[in-house]
Amino acid sequence: MLWFWSAPGLVSSNDGSHLALARAQVLRGETTLGGEVALTLFVDRAHRQGRQYSDRPPGTAWLAGPAIWVGAQLDPGLLEASRDAKVVIVQPAASRYAETYVTRVQRMRVQAPILAALQGTTLMMALHCALMGTLGLIGVVVWLRRREVSPAGCTFAMVALGLGSLWGPYSTVLFSHVTAGTLVIWCVLGLEVGTAEVEAGRPTIAVQRAALFGAGLAAGAAAATDYLVGVLVLGLALAYVPPRRWLRVAPWLLLGTLGVVAATLAYHDAAFGSPWSIGYDHHANFEFARTRGSTFSGSIAQGLWSQWGTGEGAGVLALAPVMLVGVVGCCIHRDHRWVAGAVPWIVLLAAHRTPTGGAAVDHRYLVPLMPVLALGLGLVWQRWVSGRAHGRWVGAGLLVVALVSGVLAWSHVLGVWV
Repeated sequence: MLWFWSAPGLVSSNDGSHLALARAQVLRGETTLGGEVALTLFVDRAHRQGRQYSDRPPGTAWLAGPAIWVGAQLDPGLLEASRDAKVVIVQPAASRYAETYVTRVQRMRVQAPILAALQGTTLMMALHCALMGTLGLIGVVVWLRRREVSPAGCTFAMVALGLGSLWGPYSTVLFSHVTAGTLVIWCVLGLEVGTAEVEAGRPTIAVQRAALFGAGLAAGAAAATDYLVGVLVLGLALAYVPPRRWLRVAPWLLLGTLGVVAATLAYHDAAFGSPWSIGYDHHANFEFARTRGSTFSGSIAQGLWSQWGTGEGAGVLALAPVMLVGVVGCCIHRDHRWVAGAVPWIVLLAAHRTPTGGAAVDHRYLVPLMPVLALGLGLVWQRWVSGRAHGRWVGAGLLVVALVSGVLAWSHVLGVWV
């Protein structure tokens, strides 16, 4: 509920681009944006054969589609009520976004949606985002309980992730990162259940196959939401599943991914003329984004420091140090394979030309990994706090770190958006 009530509405060209694509598809059944392109602030967009498209992967818009459709049905009523009350009932956008939106619409001289007419859309969008973030937290709790972590340890992991990291702020807006992270954690759970030994009290073969199918479905959806997260889920799967089991595991994983992959390729073909052509290949503004070679041509060392250290004041150490406790917890509690599996993805992200996420200047690209690191948070609490003679002092210290992280993360992000 905190995320829902603190949602600021549209905040940037990023969530505006996701919303524009969702509205184009669920309201008009089209891939072209038309007048909805104004929601991208004319920044996060692709241009092909005289038509405007979103440059975003389609998964976030697809998953938000039902909420956006319901919101569109509420829009007229809320607009009429606002006119009667002479006050906007649901704030559709942060003030910075609204000012930029109006200025650019006037300058570009295009027919564009009136922001005040998107109040129902904004309301349902906020609800969808909060639900996606909550599903991620539920996945973390289920994962920790499988390891018999105490309720106190689970609570600490949830609080640290939901309030002490970027997971919370990004659960209030329609960016792809929390959606991808939620799908990653459920993919991981499916892998664990699907590869457990079939013994008394353990999953049956039928349950395991269903779990692996679900893991594949979640992995495919995560990649459709954020293309690069495909590298993350592949790395996690390769690190966790022993090679001797791949012949048994891989077919069910691949079967789960097929539907989402086929839909994504079909979208690419319809919008960009080829299943293998993506929105970034036709970016209207950023030339470096049009090829993968130029996109990932940055300094890896600088990128790592910007994302994990204090470079540009953007990294995990600068904004959410409690999550580094999660990294340590995974490594010392024999769950280092999850961290090891994420290394290729981490290095690739560090090589990105904009490792701090453009105007946001933070480590939001790392958000899809945060639920995995929350495992380490719960394990640290279980080992060093629960039942320990001096556990209360360690627990107090961890809570202070989480509190400081929360202040740093939320104040930074809201300062940029609002």
